[in-house]
Amino acid sequence: MKRATTRQTGGHKPSKLPGCYHRPFILSVVTIFVTLVAEILWCPPPQLDATGAREPALRPVELHFFYSSACPGCEIARLQLARLVAVRPYVSVAEHDVVFAHNQALHRAFATAASVPARMRGYVPVVFVGSRYLVGDEITLEGLLEAVDGYNSSAGPIGVRTEEIEAAGRALLREGSILSAAVVAVAGLVDGINPCAFAILVFFVSYLTLAGKDRRQILSTGLAFAGGVFATYVAAGFGLLGVIHAFRGVPFLHRAVYLAAAVMCFALAAVTIHDLLQMHSGACSNVKLRLPRHLMRFAHAAIRRAASSPYLGAAALLTGAVVATTEFVCTGHLYLPTIAYMVQAGGDTGRPADMLILYNLAFIAPMLCGVTLTYLGTTSERLAAFTRRHAVTVKAAIAVVLSCLGGYLGLGFLRMLGLAA
Repeated sequence: MKRATTRQTGGHKPSKLPGCYHRPFILSVVTIFVTLVAEILWCPPPQLDATGAREPALRPVELHFFYSSACPGCEIARLQLARLVAVRPYVSVAEHDVVFAHNQALHRAFATAASVPARMRGYVPVVFVGSRYLVGDEITLEGLLEAVDGYNSSAGPIGVRTEEIEAAGRALLREGSILSAAVVAVAGLVDGINPCAFAILVFFVSYLTLAGKDRRQILSTGLAFAGGVFATYVAAGFGLLGVIHAFRGVPFLHRAVYLAAAVMCFALAAVTIHDLLQMHSGACSNVKLRLPRHLMRFAHAAIRRAASSPYLGAAALLTGAVVATTEFVCTGHLYLPTIAYMVQAGGDTGRPADMLILYNLAFIAPMLCGVTLTYLGTTSERLAAFTRRHAVTVKAAIAVVLSCLGGYLGLGFLRMLGLAA
């Protein structure tokens, strides 16, 4: 029998799909592929926190962190916030330095909205998370995580509108303006009747009288002299304000300025009390805070030259500037801490400048009164007697003002360290 043979055609070929199924199959494959890509790109795996736990449903959270650039405790709080952002990347932190007045108003507005107790409303560091707040040692990673996670499952953030911030700013100004203005005015007035400063005024008036100047000349010359003193002290004050403001960006120097000012106030108050006791016992030669003799002679010589000048008004103005520079050795110990107080109480608004003008107006007020009394007929001998009679009282007032300024600046220093509200 013959073996059946088959025709070789290159092997067996599989049958193809029927034409009616070919196109739907390709569309199905493409659809599945696109769906998988979309799942990968648009639905990332859930994030885990530092402990490996699944995060709650996420939405952006903004924290408001109020601090002082000179507060060591605030730096610790900032580190805790950095740890929080590392494990909760949807959290953002808005930082506000309360050294600046507009941030003080914002701080007050947030504190009011969050119902922070009045005794704690000036405290830093503080973090506001929605309607919650964390203060000082409460600002830990655990506390922040609890606040943030609670915020994500609670109502929306507290509303701090522009009008609320403006109202808080006005409240701060009302609270501080009257007291600050009174403190500055009293400090300037006490400084102006300082015996070492008033003694030069008495010499100025008496020398003009001996030089044969009439009362109208004494008045005009005295006003020019006071103008020179005023301009010089204001210029020096603005220079010192600029220095202190420049230190605000350097926390160490910022703290050092206020610590040094507080220590200086207490030290000078102690020396003033020593002088007060010496004057009360009649040992005026043992007084420490007074103008050195060589500077006193220099001031007297400048006044004599001015009195003999043909341009009496201009010479008096220039002499006032020279004498003010000389007097600064004696009066600067009250001026410097008062300027530090102005910066601390006035923030970054125009208030320190306003208070500086107020201080110097109060400083020259006794000088203007003395010149006016001379114009009205009071003799230089009576002015000198007034100075001697009230020297002890003036010294006591200076000691009180220095102690109060030292206490205020010392409290400000503790606030910078986060140790006081």
